[in-house]
Amino acid sequence: MSIQIPNLHTSNRTRAKVKARVAIARRADAAHAGVFDVRGTLAFDPAADDYPGGALTIVVDLSDSAKGTFVVRTVEQLDATGKHTPTLFATGRCSIDADVKAVGCRYWLMMADNKRPDEEKTPDVISFLIYDRNGKRVAYGTGPVQEGDVAIGPTSE
Repeated sequence: MSIQIPNLHTSNRTRAKVKARVAIARRADAAHAGVFDVRGTLAFDPAADDYPGGALTIVVDLSDSAKGTFVVRTVEQLDATGKHTPTLFATGRCSIDADVKAVGCRYWLMMADNKRPDEEKTPDVISFLIYDRNGKRVAYGTGPVQEGDVAIGPTSE
């Protein structure tokens, strides 16, 4: 087994709100609807907050993934970049409410705010990965938002 040096988790000023559904046709089968939902908020203001935080859930009903609700427990790193299409990256610990019991559940999340709610041009995009303490994939998905919206505050970086 090789040793890994931990990353230094620094975050920038970020605020995001999401209530969105992503549908992936190739991830639907007789037992799965082929969708995942992301709902909640994430935020960090280095002038006021000690750490990033928020309340977020990812409800997964995709083939080739554990089916259930993943709840964000910590936000260890939260960064956003971009002015016109702000993109957010987050990572931390989570818990799972599903038949599969993942020990040491961790998440990685990316969301891109590609449009305003009243526009119908480029859809927002969400990608996530849930893995256990051994690095085994528990759930994953990437796709355009079909219903709802991703709202990320723009940055000047």
